[in-house]
Amino acid sequence: VFALRGPKGFRMDDGDNAATPLTDDSWGVGDYVLTFAGYATPPLLGLGGAVAIAHGNAGGVLWIAVILLIAAFFAAGNDLALAVTLLAVIGVGWVAFAGSPTLQAGVAGGLVWWGLLGGPRATVVMGLSPTSDAGYLARRALLPRIVWKGIWIAIAVLCLLRGGRLLLYR
Repeated sequence: VFALRGPKGFRMDDGDNAATPLTDDSWGVGDYVLTFAGYATPPLLGLGGAVAIAHGNAGGVLWIAVILLIAAFFAAGNDLALAVTLLAVIGVGWVAFAGSPTLQAGVAGGLVWWGLLGGPRATVVMGLSPTSDAGYLARRALLPRIVWKGIWIAIAVLCLLRGGRLLLYR
């Protein structure tokens, strides 16, 4: 919606496979936004969660996670994606609503670390083939694949360093 077009949803398969197909195959500015955001958003959300936890708002992190998980549930494109997001909504929702403050802080911290550590992992694991997301953006823009991957790695590492410092030293 914010990208002026939208994904069909997301699919999860056994193993380490997932995909977010677009609504059509035509080109648009939203392609850049959606592809770029797919790798930049998890570490940025992790950094935002680290800031919230550092300011004593673990409950806010959990409620934002519940809202994002509900949105993900409605965007799920297959049975596995539906099941995983439903279980996550139930689990995180229960902790946000009825968990002790210690449990809430622990789950919120785990979610934040997942975002902070998942960003570098996803960018490093992503290949540089022409069919990768970096290859997709390279075909559409003047920047080569290695530059797109470098931007995502830089965002992920900077968020990890800053977020980790907030969580570990405050």
